[in-house]
Amino acid sequence: MRIIGTVRILGILAAFAFAGQVGLAVAAEESKKEKAKEAPAAAEPGGGIQSNKAKASESPRLTRGRSCSGATPKIKKVTPDEGKTGDKVTIAGENFGEPGCVSMVSFGPGGAAKFTQVDDRTITVMVPAGKRGIELLTVTGFTGEDSKPFLRK
Repeated sequence: MRIIGTVRILGILAAFAFAGQVGLAVAAEESKKEKAKEAPAAAEPGGGIQSNKAKASESPRLTRGRSCSGATPKIKKVTPDEGKTGDKVTIAGENFGEPGCVSMVSFGPGGAAKFTQVDDRTITVMVPAGKRGIELLTVTGFTGEDSKPFLRK
């Protein structure tokens, strides 16, 4: 009798252990589903609105897989710091994020320019048409903007 009782107890304990493992697996799956639920919409660097809703196969990053810095962009150097329409200018700085995180580069108010974000620290831009004189060259990133003076010849 003693052996049969021990076997029953061990069988019951094994069943509880198995149920506990299944319960943990279900709880982990539910946690993943909760994280993937829709969050409030976020502003996309291109000016649109993007939902933060993630599919189970996607990573939880914002802006379609880009990793944009949480820090405000900082312009360290503009080379050259003067130029005429069509000239290529290189902007060196930090916190620009991955390519695609900078939404705009402008010369003065309303003077959006064509630009290429090379990496987190470099942007190249063409000087757009505009009036001669000193104006602010502004880089607008995911979390803010920074400006430096630029002389348009």
